[in-house]
Amino acid sequence: MGTISKYVAKNGDVTFQGKVRRKGFPSLTKTFHDKRDCEKWIRAQEAAFDRGEVPTAAKPRADGLNTLADVLRRYAEEVSPKKRGGDIELMTVRRWLRECREFVSTPLAQLDAAKVAAWRDGQMEGRAGSSVARQMNLLLAAVNLARAEWGCADIPTIKVARPKSPPHRDRILKPSEEKTLLAEANTSLRPVIVFALETAMRAGEIMNAKWTDIDWERRVIHLPRTKTDQPRDVPLSPKALAALESLPKDTGRVFASLTGETLKRQFIRLVKRCGIADFHFHDCRHTCLSRLAREKGWNPIQLATLSGHKDIRMLQRYVHLKADDLVAML
Repeated sequence: MGTISKYVAKNGDVTFQGKVRRKGFPSLTKTFHDKRDCEKWIRAQEAAFDRGEVPTAAKPRADGLNTLADVLRRYAEEVSPKKRGGDIELMTVRRWLRECREFVSTPLAQLDAAKVAAWRDGQMEGRAGSSVARQMNLLLAAVNLARAEWGCADIPTIKVARPKSPPHRDRILKPSEEKTLLAEANTSLRPVIVFALETAMRAGEIMNAKWTDIDWERRVIHLPRTKTDQPRDVPLSPKALAALESLPKDTGRVFASLTGETLKRQFIRLVKRCGIADFHFHDCRHTCLSRLAREKGWNPIQLATLSGHKDIRMLQRYVHLKADDLVAML
């Protein structure tokens, strides 16, 4: 017996998924944009069942790439390990294989925009639009690579709208909040916070910093590996140098008492304990760049040199000048 399920995507697109099941025959599923086409397809499949015609299953590929799950596994094994965020991609793919079994078991030839859109909408539950958009980038990267380089030419071209990302954060730490934060921080966390507020370095850059990267005479720290793959030297202010002086020098990493995960968890608990609302560790980067622009009068070129932005326009996400600030600089 055939059934029709209606799906409404976040962007308003409506699709209809037809399913035909009958004992002794394989279940069939197909998605349409027009309900009448879906009804015609169901009638045609039921008529074929009445005639005893069994749909011929697609011949398995020799390379084992028959379903979306097969493509995702290969991508996780061959491509993700070569990427800096490969461990996160691997965890994401594993979650899909565990939680989205019906979706990832889709034969490649039957993968279409409607199925991806339905999966996207399901992923939106409890997740931010930007997070789901990144997941879609990973999914479509694997699918497009399989089509272009792995011989999976039968995968249809998929064009699906990505969820809208929320407005960029503009949270800046207030002086009173900074005083409270540093007073409550433990001896491991306090120098990291000071260093982040003085250098605008990312959390990963701070955690990977080594004592051998510091040039005390020039008062700079060399970052050989950054998010943008462009090494850069970051100037160290007197406060940043003081934070470094308080640390033991017999360790490989500068902030050896913390890892990226412990930094994240300890900072979340600290902010909560201090009663400081909606402040993330990455907002220290926002705060530093905004202060340099407002209080020191740094121009975009200077700020980009410090922060490592390739595109100066990206600084708009971090530097939030108000009209009053501009008046003061005239």
